Amino acid sequence: MNALIAQAPSSQHLTQSTQQRLEAASGALALLQEAHTLAFFRQHIPLFLGCLQNHYPLTSAELDAYPRLWDWKRLSTSRALAWTPALIAQHLSDWDWDALSKNPSLPWSAELLELHAERWNWRALSANPALPWSGALLEANAYRWDWSVLSGNADLPWTADFIHRNAHRWDWTALSWNTSVPWTAELLGAHAERWDWTGLSANVSLPLDADLVAAFAAHWNWPWLSGNASLRYSEALLDAHLQRWNWKALSNAGHFPWSAALIARYADHWDWASLSANPQLPLTADLLAAWDGRWDWAGLCKNTAMPWTETRLEAQALGALDWDALSVNPALPWSVALIERYQERWDWDGLSWNPGLPWSEALIATFASEWDWAGLSSSAHLPWSAGVLQNPDFYWDWERLSANPHLPWNAAWIALQTDHWNWATLSSQKQLPWDASLFEAFATRWFVPLLAEHQHFGVTQLSAAEVQRLLLLVDTG
Repeated sequence: MNALIAQAPSSQHLTQSTQQRLEAASGALALLQEAHTLAFFRQHIPLFLGCLQNHYPLTSAELDAYPRLWDWKRLSTSRALAWTPALIAQHLSDWDWDALSKNPSLPWSAELLELHAERWNWRALSANPALPWSGALLEANAYRWDWSVLSGNADLPWTADFIHRNAHRWDWTALSWNTSVPWTAELLGAHAERWDWTGLSANVSLPLDADLVAAFAAHWNWPWLSGNASLRYSEALLDAHLQRWNWKALSNAGHFPWSAALIARYADHWDWASLSANPQLPLTADLLAAWDGRWDWAGLCKNTAMPWTETRLEAQALGALDWDALSVNPALPWSVALIERYQERWDWDGLSWNPGLPWSEALIATFASEWDWAGLSSSAHLPWSAGVLQNPDFYWDWERLSANPHLPWNAAWIALQTDHWNWATLSSQKQLPWDASLFEAFATRWFVPLLAEHQHFGVTQLSAAEVQRLLLLVDTG
């Protein structure tokens, strides 16, 4: 028998009376929600003002009616304000113009820039991605812009012609690192003596194929070029510049097509310490055996691709193992027995931050005197529970715990240790399950300005009339 699937009827199939009842119910729910929100904010006026200034589309009329209530610096950063040229003009002496210059939500236009040319922070404007960038806009204010900042701005209308026309203005070092420039061999050649070739060599947006590398072989910073993840690998490319490459950087490369054959072909050139630590290598038993005399054990100890076994660890335990590196490597066959076996050799600071351990309350208790508790307090991998949090033998770093987004945050969890949390840090945490009940449970402890920056508590659901009522209550209170 086919399963019956319940679907909401489309509006076309609803009777007029049914539609009216649904609309009435929806309206009633909206009014109820608004009433709850209004009652909540009546009880928490500082939170209301903070949320209002950060998240509500306040109008010029509302700002004018209650001027003494506003934090104008905070308002200047608001992305929710009902920004218009008129609103900006009506409060010229109130705005923080540095903050205003950075705000991407203003109604940016050439006219707005010109209207307040003497008030803007032009250095901040030069980095603002929301401006209507064009050659004409840049030319009209050529002596106001910070061209060093512009040179690194990814949002400009970058073309080769645009770069040529402003060649006398650019900060060529910043420009060389800009990943939004339409890089070509022609563009590089046109300004070969101006570029910062270290920046170009590191710039991942260059089309670094064999032809481009060869064309400017005399200019590249070869160590930086060797480490560029956009280098389009081929054996021909490596062979053509065999003596120029920085083989340590190449040995660290994550984007090469690593294989036993590639390793063998350039065996005399690799930096074997770096190669040994490269987690992209296919570190099979056969490959390890083939180059047994060349591997660097300190590098292998860091490598998460290494096929670690307890037998391999035991065989090398008295040899060249780097125990500090092993302690932070999550790929070891971790167990309580393994940790106990080499308890005196581990770097316990490193071990404490290792996500690969079989974390349990019992494991934590077994080595309670050894851990770096800052590492444990920051972990996403511990079995967080009330028992773990309240264990008197555990020495939590409460500042780090307060900042840890991976704890099972809720009001009951927070209530377990109200006197230990860093409440400023907690107030800044976006990951908490914020709602009115959570706020009210600890209303006297929150840092409201920090909290209001990232939570609105439904203030945007209030009607203009309700906002007016609350503002009048605040202003006359």
